Amino acid sequence: MRTALRIFLVFLFTYLAIGANQVFSGEQSEEKLAVTHGPYLQHVTENSIIIIWLTNKKCVSKVEYGTGDNFRTFPQWGSLLQIAQSSRHGLIDAYTTHHKVQITGLEPGKAYRYRVSSKEILQFEPYEVIFGETVVSDIFGFKTLDPAKKNFSFYVFQDIHGDAKRLDGMLQKICLDDVDMLIFNGDTLNYLTSEKPIFEGFLDVSVDRFAKEIPFLYVRGNHDTRGSFARQLMDFFPPRDGKYYYSFNHGPVHFVVMDTGEDKPDTHPVYAGLTDFDRYRELQEEWLKKEIQSESFKKALYRVAVFHIPPFRKRHGSSEIARLWMPLLNEGGFDLLLCGHNHRFSRINPAEGKNTFPILVAPARGFVKVDVSENQINLTVVNMGGKTLDSFTVMPKKRN
Repeated sequence: MRTALRIFLVFLFTYLAIGANQVFSGEQSEEKLAVTHGPYLQHVTENSIIIIWLTNKKCVSKVEYGTGDNFRTFPQWGSLLQIAQSSRHGLIDAYTTHHKVQITGLEPGKAYRYRVSSKEILQFEPYEVIFGETVVSDIFGFKTLDPAKKNFSFYVFQDIHGDAKRLDGMLQKICLDDVDMLIFNGDTLNYLTSEKPIFEGFLDVSVDRFAKEIPFLYVRGNHDTRGSFARQLMDFFPPRDGKYYYSFNHGPVHFVVMDTGEDKPDTHPVYAGLTDFDRYRELQEEWLKKEIQSESFKKALYRVAVFHIPPFRKRHGSSEIARLWMPLLNEGGFDLLLCGHNHRFSRINPAEGKNTFPILVAPARGFVKVDVSENQINLTVVNMGGKTLDSFTVMPKKRN
């Protein structure tokens, strides 16, 4: 009886020891450390950029970067010339699967090379940290914005609604040579209940096609505000100055990006009392009043506004945009407004008492190619089949 008890206890302790070891290791050796999404480029300016990627295990991460003029022995044995890490309040970001690193101190219009690196953290105790393996990406490149640039091109997509297949089909039809950025002008997703629709709905396709080396702007549409996870959207697409409305210069263009919010009143029952977009649009009105008086705005050859919901429709959000923002856009002498939302193409030409500039409402099943020069802006609207729906030219205005 005692012998049988001893055998049972030895078996029990052995089983518990093996189980504890598996719990401690988390079966970490079975799944290889990997970059699961990204890297992709965000928030590019004249002298900075944000690079974001995700891993399947908790890590501490960095970006190695340089101009590419001297790789030394990179990539086989060495590294790029400089290193950037993300730290907040004295602590380097660590033990996370979501990695967001900003590189600062860059030069305008300069080409850089980079790669991302993540080191797994196996154990993160107060006085003992145990590291695991490291995963390193391939080498990619990017270029900073440049207000002195005379010519550049960009594409605009809108109302993707999480249809990655449709987006991929359109991306295969465009030429990305000499394209400085892409703009997703609202309703890129249908709604957000988790991070999964972000990856499956458009981001993974974008990374595969361009986003590792060409930055994109994520302009929020009304559908992008829907769902519990919509409040975490900024973690994946950090806008300038921490707001979804902002401005920036590139080449001869001063861009003004605004956030139109929802298309129905805040009191509509579908929002369950959880929206405050009427006041939010009024805050943007106050910001826009100051923006059109800024030196950067006044000195620009072109002034281009980008936002999702167009004015002059018989819906609450559109009416509020027309009431609050359009007088200021007219006063500011804008040259062009790019919108989406309607899912159908239309061009609203300048009309007395309404708009002093063309408003392009782009289709859901199509995209816009914009070619900017000091002499003119050429716009081409193309549908899913590659057919040109419209093309027109915007000339520089005579400023006082």
